[in-house]
Amino acid sequence: MVQNGREPFIISHLELDEVTKDMAVTKNLGGGSLAGVPIMRNNGENYGTLCALDTRPVTFTDKDIELLTTMADLLGYVIDLDSANERVQSLSVPIVPIFPGVVVLPIIGEFDQLRAERILEVALAEAHDSSLDYFILDLSGLHQFDSSSAVYLFKIIQSLRLIGSEPVLTGVRPDLAMEAIKQDTDFKEVTVKSNLADALKALGFTLQKNK
Repeated sequence: MVQNGREPFIISHLELDEVTKDMAVTKNLGGGSLAGVPIMRNNGENYGTLCALDTRPVTFTDKDIELLTTMADLLGYVIDLDSANERVQSLSVPIVPIFPGVVVLPIIGEFDQLRAERILEVALAEAHDSSLDYFILDLSGLHQFDSSSAVYLFKIIQSLRLIGSEPVLTGVRPDLAMEAIKQDTDFKEVTVKSNLADALKALGFTLQKNK
C-alpha cells in the first residue's frame, strides 16, 4: 500500500477506498482512516510500514506524517543496528583445538566475501602460528551457500595448503556439493567426510572414553 514502497500514504475513508473497502479488517473496524510511512533500511530496502489507524474518519496533517516519518526512521536505524550487531557476532571465527596439530572451525550462518576474508585471515594465522597439520572446516551450520561461496571456500583451501596445513571438509550437504560441482570447483583431492568423528578417524585419530 506504500507507493513504490518508499512514499507515505493516507487513506481517509477505509470503507470508500478501492483497496481497503472489501478487507475483513475494514469490516471489523467499521471504517476509519489510515496513514502509513515506510520503514527503510540503510541499504535502501523496505523493512515494513509504520501505520497510524483511527476507527473514525480523521484528517492526518503534515505534522502527523512528519512524526510518523521520524519514528519510522528511528525504527530503521534500530533495525540496522541490531542487524550490524548480529553480523559482528557472525564474523567471529571460533577455532577449536582437537588434537595437537588439528583444529576444527565451524562455519555457521552466511558465507559471503567479507566473512570468507575474515576466516581466511584468522585461519592462515592460526595454521602458521600453531604449525597445524590438519585444518577441519565444518560446513554443517551454513545457512546459505551459493556460487560465490564455493569460490571463497576453494580460496581458503588453497591458501591453507600453501602454508602446509591440510584442509578437511565435514558437514557438506547435497546442495553445497551440487553448487561446488556447478562452479567446477576442484575439491577432488580434499578429504571430505560427513561429520567430525569420521574426519578424525580418516586422519588416524580416535576418541577414547575414560573408564
